[in-house]
Amino acid sequence: MSAQTSTSTVTDKSRRAIMLILVPLMLVLFISSLDQTIVATALPTIGRNLHDLTGAPWVATAYLLTSAITTLLFGKLGDMYGRKAIFQISIAVFLVGSALCGTAQSMLALVLFRGLQGVGGGGLNSLVQAITGDVVAARQRARYQAYLGIVATVALIAGPFLGGLFSDDLSWRWIFYINLPIGIVALAAVAAWLHLPRRAGSGRMDVAGAVLAAVVTTTLLLGATWGGARYGWTSAPALGLLVIGVAALAAYLAVERRAAEPITPLHLFRNSIFTIASAQFLLATMVLFVAMLYVPLFEQTVQHRSAFTAGLFDIPLLVGLVAATALAGPQISRSGRYKGYPVIGAILTGVSMGVLSLAGQHTGALEIAAVMVVAGAGIGFFVQVALLAGQNAVDHRYLGVATGALNFFKSIGGALGAAVFGAILAAALPAVPSTARYVSAFAAVFRWTVPFMALALVLALLMREKPLSEEMIEVARGEAEVPEY
Repeated sequence: MSAQTSTSTVTDKSRRAIMLILVPLMLVLFISSLDQTIVATALPTIGRNLHDLTGAPWVATAYLLTSAITTLLFGKLGDMYGRKAIFQISIAVFLVGSALCGTAQSMLALVLFRGLQGVGGGGLNSLVQAITGDVVAARQRARYQAYLGIVATVALIAGPFLGGLFSDDLSWRWIFYINLPIGIVALAAVAAWLHLPRRAGSGRMDVAGAVLAAVVTTTLLLGATWGGARYGWTSAPALGLLVIGVAALAAYLAVERRAAEPITPLHLFRNSIFTIASAQFLLATMVLFVAMLYVPLFEQTVQHRSAFTAGLFDIPLLVGLVAATALAGPQISRSGRYKGYPVIGAILTGVSMGVLSLAGQHTGALEIAAVMVVAGAGIGFFVQVALLAGQNAVDHRYLGVATGALNFFKSIGGALGAAVFGAILAAALPAVPSTARYVSAFAAVFRWTVPFMALALVLALLMREKPLSEEMIEVARGEAEVPEY
C-alpha cells in the first residue's frame, strides 16, 4: 500500500514538473501560431494606414522567407549548443521584431521588421516540439503533444478574431504588441523552470547554404512579383533579380553537394515520392495563403465589411483544414493507404477556388463560408499526406532532416501565395479601381490557383504509394512527433 502511495506521489510530482515546463512552451506556441493568422485580417488596414495596399502582402512574405531558413538553422544549433539557449534567443529576437513592427511608420520598415521577427519565429515551433521530446518520455508524449495541439489550434482560430478586433477598435499595431507580454512571461518562465543538459558543440553549420538559400528565394520571388507589375519583364531590375536568383541557385546546388552537413540534403530528392510530397506541400500551402489573405481583403474592398467581420471568413477555412486532417490521420493509420487523399484534396480545392472566383459584391456570406470550408478540407488532405508520404519515403535516420526540408517548402509555398498572387492582384487593378474592377481582379487571383491545383492533381496521380512504416502509422495516429533538424 505504501509502495503504491509512494509511486503515485512520484508520478504526481513528475506530472506537475512537466506541466510547469509545458506552460511557457504553450505560451510560445500560442504567439507563434497566432502570428500565422492574426496578420492576415489586418493587412488591408495596414495597407491603407501606410499608404501601400499592394505592398501589404509582403508583410506576410517577409516573415515566411526568413522563418523558412532559420527553422532549419535553429534546429541544428539547438542540437549543437543546447536547445534552451537557442530557444531563448529565438524568443528574444521574435519579441524585438514584434516591438519594432508595432512602431513601423512605413511599409518598407514594417516588411524589414517582419523579416527580423521571422528570424526568431523560425525556431519557435520546431524547438517547442524538440524540447517536449527532451522532457517527456516517449510513452507519455502523445498526451502532452495533444495539449500543444489544442493550443496551436485555438491560436490559429483566434487569430482572425483578434486581428479584426484590433484593426477595428484599437490599432493594427496591437497585432504585434500582443506578443510582448505573453512572450516576456514565457521567456522568464523558460529561464527559471526549463533545465536541459548542456551539449558539447558538435557538427558543422551550413552557413553558406543558408545564405544562398535566402538569396535564391528572395531574388526569385522579387523578380516574379515585380516583373510585369512594378517593372516590365524585360526591365533591368526584373531581369537582374532573376539572373542573380538563377546564379545563386546554381551556387547553392554546388555548395550543398559538397557540404558535410547540408541544410537541404540533395540526395533526398532522388526519391520521387519525397520530391512529389515536397511539391504538394508547397502547392497546398500556397493556395492556403491565397485563401487566408485574399478572401478577407475581398470582403473588405468589394463587400465593404469591417476588418473583424472579414476576418471571420478565415475561420471556416481553418475549421475545414483541421477537420480534414483529424479525419485523414486515423483513416490512414488503419488502412496504411494514403494515395487517394491528395487526389480528393486537389479536386476539392481546385473546384472550390474556381467557385470562389465567381463571387461578387452581392454574394452571400454563407455561400462564401461554405466554399471556404470545402477549400480548407481539400488543403487539409494535402497537408496531412504530403508530410506523411515525404517522411515515409526516407530512411528513418533522415527523418528529422526530411521533416525540416518539407516544412521549408511549406513556408516557401506560403511566401509564394502571399507575394505572387499579390502581384497578380496589383497587375489586374487600374490606377483608380472601381468595385467592378476589384471584383475582376480578385477573380483573377482566385482563378489562377486552379492551374496549380490541376498540377497538384497530376502529381497526386503520379505519386507511388509506399506502405507506411510503423513509425509513420504512429505519427498518423497522433501518437508520435517527428523532430526537425
